Amino acid sequence: MNTETQVTVKDIQRILDEYRIGKKPLSKLLGWGETTIIRYLEGDIPTKEYAGKLQMILENPSYYYAILEENKDLLTGVAYRKSKKAVLAKMMDTKINIVLQYIINQYKGYISATDAQALLYYAQGFSLALDGVPLFKDDYMINNEGYPYLNVFKQMAAKVPAVLDLAENALTEKEKNIINGVIDAFGWYGKHMFSAIMNREKTFFKISRDKMNNKIISHDTIKGYFKEVSSRYGIESAEDIYRYPDKWIMDLKSDV
Repeated sequence: MNTETQVTVKDIQRILDEYRIGKKPLSKLLGWGETTIIRYLEGDIPTKEYAGKLQMILENPSYYYAILEENKDLLTGVAYRKSKKAVLAKMMDTKINIVLQYIINQYKGYISATDAQALLYYAQGFSLALDGVPLFKDDYMINNEGYPYLNVFKQMAAKVPAVLDLAENALTEKEKNIINGVIDAFGWYGKHMFSAIMNREKTFFKISRDKMNNKIISHDTIKGYFKEVSSRYGIESAEDIYRYPDKWIMDLKSDV
């Protein structure tokens, strides 16, 4: 959708339906006149600024959540709770978002979108190596921005990370152990270390293509690499993951 022109009536109706919010309450949340959304549904054309905001809401649930939390006092308690439940469900509708939120929660919200990308990648790699299955289905994408999971990076970068409740069964204990092991092993390193190690790792990876012809590093490639890493460094469980970054940082320093 081209945000320089307009969003459609269908797009606006999707926002109302998916976020369980009424026409007037949505207008209030956005700081617009109370009948603005009603007029757009009746055929008025949003300005470029308003169309851009509606498009961001449509594409990025985290963006809407931030607006909802900031302006919740403008809604009734019932309207706020109903919309919050809907947006949280939408934010957690994919496994990678659940894993990301778990990481954010472990950091109590104090983590950058860049660091979260690295932790997602290492959690995926060691899940494949130690458990034989991916944590989430998303492929590692090769792109100009340099972020393997670009969609969730953009969502996270659009707002200040917030601690949110996850369903008790959202992740298994095995999955949590892997993620916690990665956080314990990598979490105290900064973005420069992440960049250095990940860039060096990429030189060992075969680049392939997905069904849409996007460049990716496949799950099988990542699995093979991290199985070899686990064997080389004696990593047999989540508690052993720390051996990998500790050894690599020494190798990187010796190359300088």
